Amino acid sequence: MHLIDSTSEPLTQATQALFSSKTRGRILEQSLLLFNQSGFGSVTTASIAKEAEVLEGSLWYHFHSKKDILTAHLALVQAAFEEQNTLANSSDPRTIIEGVFQSYDVIWDFRYILRDDFRSLLKDDPAMLAVTEKINLYFDQWAEERIRHSHVHGVLEIPQNDMEGISEIILVIGRYWLDFSSKKYPETPHQTLRKKGLAHIFTVLQPYLNSESRSLVERGLRNR
Repeated sequence: MHLIDSTSEPLTQATQALFSSKTRGRILEQSLLLFNQSGFGSVTTASIAKEAEVLEGSLWYHFHSKKDILTAHLALVQAAFEEQNTLANSSDPRTIIEGVFQSYDVIWDFRYILRDDFRSLLKDDPAMLAVTEKINLYFDQWAEERIRHSHVHGVLEIPQNDMEGISEIILVIGRYWLDFSSKKYPETPHQTLRKKGLAHIFTVLQPYLNSESRSLVERGLRNR
């Protein structure tokens, strides 16, 4: 009997491509699914080994602890995010919006990293805690920069005085949804929840989107 529930659909293709079919790759992929579903603190190495269909000794050969798996996930998410984020740096509205969609896909696929309370989970490991907080700060700064970048290139028309407030609202919605969505909609497929999270963010931004950008967002949501 597998521990991952029936609503846990495959990760996005871009994220799946990060994992090989070899033992280490299976461990990283299955642990990611389990951490997303149940939380880093609730998952055991035994359950990871079971889902990856490897012996627990094989898991320990590659990763001495869950913290080692977390370290590997942190490296993967940053590399994946930076690769997807190249699109968002464009000046073309279509490319900017598609870049935001793809970047959110990465955030959703590694959502436990932004969702779980590592200040409690890693309170006895300040060095590891500092790494997770650095990644979280990186994502926060990215969201704020995307708002400014979209404004500069005409995708968003936000008064300067509203820029900080809008950025903070987006951060609150984005982070809270990662945790709230699965609790309120436990039987809903994750692909649907991911799309709904994007829709909530763009609902806040809707008054500031010009007509072209609004059409691009609507088309992007329909195609997801």
